[in-house]
Amino acid sequence: MGINGYGYRSVVMNETNSMAIAAVYACVSKISSSLAAMPMLVMRRGLQGSEHARNSNVQALLNQPSEYCTSYEFFEGLITQACMYGCGYAEIIREQGQPIQLKLLNYYEVKPLDEQFSAYELQDGRILRDMQMLVVCNMDRMSPIRLHAQNIGLAKAAENYGMEYFSNGGQMTGVLSTEQPLKNEQIETIQQSWNNGSNTAGTKLLPFGFRYNRIGIPPEEAQFIETRKFQAEEICRIFSVPPALVQLESQTTYNNVEQQNLMFRQHTLLPWVKRIEQELDRKLIVGTDVVDHYIRFDMDSMYRADNNSRAKFYKEMLQSGVMSINEVRAREELNPVAGGDVHTVQVNQIALDRLEAYSDNISKDGTGDTEA
Repeated sequence: MGINGYGYRSVVMNETNSMAIAAVYACVSKISSSLAAMPMLVMRRGLQGSEHARNSNVQALLNQPSEYCTSYEFFEGLITQACMYGCGYAEIIREQGQPIQLKLLNYYEVKPLDEQFSAYELQDGRILRDMQMLVVCNMDRMSPIRLHAQNIGLAKAAENYGMEYFSNGGQMTGVLSTEQPLKNEQIETIQQSWNNGSNTAGTKLLPFGFRYNRIGIPPEEAQFIETRKFQAEEICRIFSVPPALVQLESQTTYNNVEQQNLMFRQHTLLPWVKRIEQELDRKLIVGTDVVDHYIRFDMDSMYRADNNSRAKFYKEMLQSGVMSINEVRAREELNPVAGGDVHTVQVNQIALDRLEAYSDNISKDGTGDTEA
C-alpha cells in the first residue's frame, strides 16, 4: 500500500474526516471541553496580593463573549479548531479601543498575510491587524492531524478493515477456481450467486468441481484488535492525553486514574492555559489596566467534582493558616459566617495574632494557657 504526503493512498485523512475516528474525537473533545469548563478570572494586583476584579468589562466579556453563544461554547469551539487545524481564530470587536465582543471565525475563512502574523485577510475581503484577532495556536501553529496523517490513516485503515470484514458476514476474501472451461455468462452467474450468499448466515455450497481459496488474512493473524488499540494509543500520544481519560484502558484503578488526571492537568492542560492566558492578556487588557490586571484560569475548579480532593485541599489550607473559613466558603459559593475571617494554625487552632503570646506562655510555664 503506497503512502503519500497526507495519509495512505487508499485512506486520505484531513481534519474533518479524522474526527470520525473515536480516539481523535475523544482527545480533541477532552482538551477543549476541559479548558472551556474552567472559569476565567480577571485579577487585579494590589499591595495585599491579587483580588478578583468582578466588575471589570473584560470579565463581563469573558463571561459572555457574544450574544450568539455562551462562554463555554465559544472557547470550546476556539480550542477545538486549535487542536485540529493548529490555530483557532476569533475577531475582537472594539469600541473606543475597548473590546466589547468576540466573534468566532472558521479556520478556512482566515488567511495570514505574512510570516510575522501581523495581519490577516478574512473571506469577506477585510484585513484585520494582529490586535483585532484573538489567535489560539498549537505548537508552532501546526496541525497535529496533518503532521501525523500516516498514523491516523493507519487507524482509519484498520477501522475500514474491520467494517469490511463484518459487513461481509465475517467471510474472508477468496477465489473460486475450477479446471472446467466456463463461458463469461457462467462466470458472471456463479460469481453473482456466491457474492449474494456471502452476506447471509448458513452453509455455503460450492458448485461441482469448484474450490475456494482464501486470499485474505484473518483478523487474529492480522492482530486486528492489537493494531486498533496501538493506533488509538498513538493518537493519545499525539495529543498528549492519558489513555485512561478517553476510556482506552480497561484495567484501571482509582490510584492510577488519579495520577493520569494529574499528568493531564500538568502536561496537557497547563501549556494550553499559558498560551491562552498570555494571548488574552495581550489582546484584551488595554489602557491603564495593563499595569495591574491579568487573566488566569481557575484550574482548581477541576477538583469541583472530586469531594475528597477538595476537602483535603481545604483542610490543609485552613490548618496552615493560608485560608480562612470564609475564604473557603466563598470558593464554595456559600455565605460568610460570623468570625470566619480569622486565620488559624494547627496548634490548638488559635488565632495568628495570639500565636506569640501562646509561645511565650509555653516557654514560661509549659501550659500554653493564654488566659493566665
